[in-house]
Amino acid sequence: MSRQQLAPGAEILSAFPLFSSDDADEARQKVANVFCPHDLRPVNTDTRFSSRHNLVRLGETALNYLTYGTDVDILPGCLESFYLVQVPVASTAQIRCGNQEVLSSPATASILNPHEPTRMRWKHDNRQLMLWLPRASLERRLTEHLGDEPHEPLSFDIGLSQTEGLTASWCRMLRDLADNVDQCGADWLNFRPTVAAMEDCLIRGLLQLHRHNYSDRLHQPQQAALPRHVQRAIDYIHAHVEDAITVGDMARVACVSVRALEEGFRKHCDSTPLVYLRDTRLDCVRKALLSAAPGSDKVAVLAHRYGFAHLGRFSAYYKNRFGESPSQTAARPRYN
Repeated sequence: MSRQQLAPGAEILSAFPLFSSDDADEARQKVANVFCPHDLRPVNTDTRFSSRHNLVRLGETALNYLTYGTDVDILPGCLESFYLVQVPVASTAQIRCGNQEVLSSPATASILNPHEPTRMRWKHDNRQLMLWLPRASLERRLTEHLGDEPHEPLSFDIGLSQTEGLTASWCRMLRDLADNVDQCGADWLNFRPTVAAMEDCLIRGLLQLHRHNYSDRLHQPQQAALPRHVQRAIDYIHAHVEDAITVGDMARVACVSVRALEEGFRKHCDSTPLVYLRDTRLDCVRKALLSAAPGSDKVAVLAHRYGFAHLGRFSAYYKNRFGESPSQTAARPRYN
């Protein structure tokens, strides 16, 4: 017997029963209390309705085991506040979410997108291990990986292979989590750092390993973060751009030698600390010129404020960086 196909009557999370019921209305209400309001319609009178729901709340997420014992239609509409991964361990379910449809089975799990309407038909003896994932938890980690807020809802492909590809290992990890709970019971849940690390791994793994509308962005090569000493020097430059600072001051703040700092800037910024300082000061002058009202600070005053003693060299640096002279910038018309 494969690990994915349970023996008849076998149960997951059996030490954590939430309810069992032979009444469809009672089962619908109790399941709705956990997930969301929905319609539940038995469609097969040949087999008895026999629902069982086991539930383990972890930290951010929750593990569920659910079966209805007979063919049922489930119509929750939009889940709104959570994603739901459904891993069948026996029988099949026809899942439709938005414009996507999949036949879910012990070979193919599914994930429901909360912003798209869902309808499902679970077949007789369909038994599902389910991971409840708050929408906010996934979106927060997506923002962390992207570096900015997503502009569209996170939309997964709803089918996840349990037998091949990257998602097979993810589904195996989810079943391992359920196995740990089954074998160790509530004692295992007391190890909060371990449980939290497992949850975080599952959530980030889902984002990395399963296809969604942000996958291409996540997998684009990213520029490596600057070394700490270079970033410290850059922060110092921006904080003291109008002050009299030297490369020695920067090295001292960065806690490295001048030589090491210069090598860091050369390697990671294609510049030197002093050139970086000069360019930052030029940027400040330009910003001031573009925002100043006509007749305000003269170019020379701004140049001296930002540490340029030689006006000829300042003008050359400025034109080389911006393609125009400081006086041309200052003469630009202002628009309200």
